[in-house]
Formats: sequence, structure tokens, C-alpha cells
Amino acid sequence: MQKLISLLGCINLLASAVLGNPQCPNTLAVYNPNLRTMCSNETWFILPVAKASVASLVKPYTLITPPFSDKTLFPQGFPAGAHPVLVSSGYSNDIRMFFLGITALNTGAIIIPYTDRLKDSKTPFNYNVQTYIGGVDGQNVMGLVPALVGSAEGNNCFVAEFAPDSDAYAPIAPGEFSAEIKQVIVPNPLSGPGIVPEAFDLDFVTATSPLYTEHTFHALINQPLILTNTQCQRNNYYFNETFTEPTMRSGNVTLFGPTAGSAPAALAGKYIKQGGYSASAELVAYNAEDCAVAAKNTDPKALQ
Repeated sequence: MQKLISLLGCINLLASAVLGNPQCPNTLAVYNPNLRTMCSNETWFILPVAKASVASLVKPYTLITPPFSDKTLFPQGFPAGAHPVLVSSGYSNDIRMFFLGITALNTGAIIIPYTDRLKDSKTPFNYNVQTYIGGVDGQNVMGLVPALVGSAEGNNCFVAEFAPDSDAYAPIAPGEFSAEIKQVIVPNPLSGPGIVPEAFDLDFVTATSPLYTEHTFHALINQPLILTNTQCQRNNYYFNETFTEPTMRSGNVTLFGPTAGSAPAALAGKYIKQGGYSASAELVAYNAEDCAVAAKNTDPKALQ
């Protein structure tokens, strides 16, 4: 059971653009009964961060220079001297493995793609800076056990409070949406405020001139995840269902560093008019395995 809780609790999850009803069906569980599967609604943003700052977070590994000249991935190029960082927030439901299941969880993450785990300067991996997990409908402490067990098994997980906590994001003005994640260090649901520093927040609209393509996000999100136990994990997200409803976004992302929040100081700041992506995806998450094997067996269909 602990293995299931860990797997269910600690992975970056993709989520849909459908506001008001974040649920989507998990149609892949029947084909993968021994693996963790779910349907997730999430908004991702790509942030340009100074390469030296990003490199300081992935040690002992180094960074691979992304293919910025590939117009299918970076149609408008990328700021000189910067490396992409992925930030996500979303809602996942119908989470299943074997005969067990969890109805829903909130998740978010800070991820560094194009990390050189194999030291071959060409095979990209995702480096998990921080993963946030919380329960729905005000029950954020339901993420405590998954976060503890998940961290022990190789995921850098933290219990978090989400706003909204029962949807992928919330409307704040006509055509404008937001999502907010706070790390729960000391909860105090009964008598007053606890210690709950802000991690990051998203404020976005539908993009009229997208900075990236859907393929950009699929290619970055589906890179194998580096675990802290020398192994890696494939998490294949599929966007090919009728309920995917992909929407390109433009918005502001604020990461709160140690003086005001819980994000790493190397990433702290406000990133204006960045490119994002909201969509529903079905996830098939594999067990931890050798990193070279994970890279070799990543489903190319998920990268499209």
C-alpha cells in the first residue's frame, strides 16, 4: 500500500483547460493494471532562467543545450544565456493501480528539462526540483503520507495547499485565470494560520501569439524523471483523446524564494508574459528503472 501511495502522490501531473469540471476519464487503466494511471488537468509554463542559476540546482549533473534552432519546439527561439524551467499546477483524478484507487489529488512541480543524467551530452532527462501534493476540498494534509513515502523512494515531495483545491485553476476576471501553491510546513486547520509559505502562482490568459507549440510541451514533459536513488522513471502523458482540449497560454509566473516563500533562491522572481499550455492528459507511470533503460523505452508517441 505504501508503494501505491507513493506512486500516486509524487509525480508531476498534466491537466485540462476545462474550467468548472476538472474530471476526465482514465481510459488507460484497463490496459495497464499493474501500473499507476490517471487522468490529469494541468497548466504548464516554460520559464527562461539564467543557465548558471539552473546549473547550480542539478548538480552533480550538468545541462544539455536544448535544440533552440528547432522551430517545432522553439518557434520564436529562446532568450540567450537562459535554460528552460517547467512550472506546473493541476488536478488529477481517477488514479488507479491494481484494484486500488484514489479519487483525486492536487499536484504541482518545478522541473528542469534537458538534464544530462547519462553524461552523454545528448539524452535529455527531467530533474525534479520540487513536487507539491495536496488533497482536495480543503484536505491538503492528505498529502502528508504520499509526500513522506515518495521522498523516501526518490521523489522530492512536499505537502502543499492549493488554490483552487478542487479545480485545475480559477477565474479571476473575464478570460483570466489563476492557480496558487503554498508549501505546508506546519498546518493549523483549527485555531488560525500555520506556517504555509508561498511556492509559486500562475496568472494567465489564452495566448493570441503562442511562444511555443503543443509539441514543445509534450517533448519536455515526457523526458524521463531523475530520482534521488540513482534510478529514473518514465511518465508517459498522452494528449490524443477527444477531451484533451489543448489551449496555449500567456501569463505571469511568480516563484517565491526563501525570504518570502519556499521556491529555490536560484529561481525566485516574477516572469512576465511567458508561454504556457493547459490540457487534459492520461498518464501511464512506470516503476523505477535504470536511467538508460528509461530513456530507451520512452514512448515516442508521447513526445509528439
